[in-house]
Amino acid sequence: MRTRMMRLNYHGNWAGRHLGAWKAGLDGSTHFDLDYYLKFAQIAERGLFDCIFYAAELAALGPDRPTQAGIDPVVLSATLAAHTERIGLAATISTTFNEPYNVAKTMATLDHVSGGRAAWNVVTTYDPMAALNFGLLELPSKSDRYERAQEFVEVVLKLWDSWGPGAFTVNAKGQNINFCEAGIHPINHVGRYYNVRGPAQTPRSPQGRPVLFQAGASEEGKAFAAHIADGIFCVALDLSIAKTFYADMKARVKAAGRDPDSVQILPGLYVYLGSTEEEAKRALVAQSSTSAAVKQLSVRLSTDVGNLVLDKTVPAGILEDALLNPQSDGHTRSMVEHFRRERLTVREFLERQPLRGPHRVLVGVPETVAAWLEEWFLGEAADGFNLGNMTHETLTIFTEEVVPLLQVRGLFRREYQGRTLRENFCGKMS
Repeated sequence: MRTRMMRLNYHGNWAGRHLGAWKAGLDGSTHFDLDYYLKFAQIAERGLFDCIFYAAELAALGPDRPTQAGIDPVVLSATLAAHTERIGLAATISTTFNEPYNVAKTMATLDHVSGGRAAWNVVTTYDPMAALNFGLLELPSKSDRYERAQEFVEVVLKLWDSWGPGAFTVNAKGQNINFCEAGIHPINHVGRYYNVRGPAQTPRSPQGRPVLFQAGASEEGKAFAAHIADGIFCVALDLSIAKTFYADMKARVKAAGRDPDSVQILPGLYVYLGSTEEEAKRALVAQSSTSAAVKQLSVRLSTDVGNLVLDKTVPAGILEDALLNPQSDGHTRSMVEHFRRERLTVREFLERQPLRGPHRVLVGVPETVAAWLEEWFLGEAADGFNLGNMTHETLTIFTEEVVPLLQVRGLFRREYQGRTLRENFCGKMS
């Protein structure tokens, strides 16, 4: 009996990451209406997805990029919890612009109200424009952000553990709530960045603690993820790179004294589905904008948009400079390696990567998509995938046509194993 099963997360922001994708199939609603998000969550839950994940932009405006509107992922996740039963709800919270005590309470509360389905996507925030919204003139250095994040998560975990298993009890009728003060203890944390007495105000949550997600391709990010993450988001544009990252992270997790099988590696993937290849390609073209994509590419490569000529390759000097101080190490490094290896013109690159990504773009019929997912999963390039950029319609096609193909091949569950996200996502499946 197969014990390793594919994990599927859905990236729920604005039908993924494409700024125009949310316009499709709205029926009069907008991406600020609950019904828009609820429909995605319910479709994904019917498809037995592990989790629906929400990013968090912390700056609306910035040079050389479109306006980025957004809503609070924690508030949204809590609301969706009342309308779903099994799917996990992952909210992004930055360690650079928050305090451990607040995050420990917020995420424990989300875990309680969702019945044990909460996850925290831990980020350090690489957007320099965000600093200007939080009283800083510039973003702290990468090393400082990761050192702060490491201590931040350490404090949060201590706070979650400050209530022992028997510290809070309720009888079978939901009456006679008892607090055992001997099981509640201050953490008395004293560190470089934080001094926190504790204990937490919120009792131990239904799954012990929320699941932790993390994404980081820099050395700092990979070291951080190896020590704390239950699920690792990553960028992988081809199979060889994905395999290398997978093997490296599993080795790092083991070296950190953790079980590699309990940590899931999830490359990002943008999927365009159709009943024919031509239909799927039309769906991709309908959501593409060359001018917006070139502008975003210039930001990723830290160069002026005028330096990128559609029918020429990116100058070697620009690629070299882009790696010196990238905003996102994973995104930038993946693009630079792709340009160098394939020797693509800007236009050719954007034909493969027409979105903000970069993530692997998969265009085709359900059979093609299922076969591709199987190859990467069985080839130990991924434990699952963080799927994005779908409309309600395409997510429905994925759920109704791709998921059954994965089930027939013995790659994906036929029912949820438990009621908590930790049971469904972190443990082995049979």
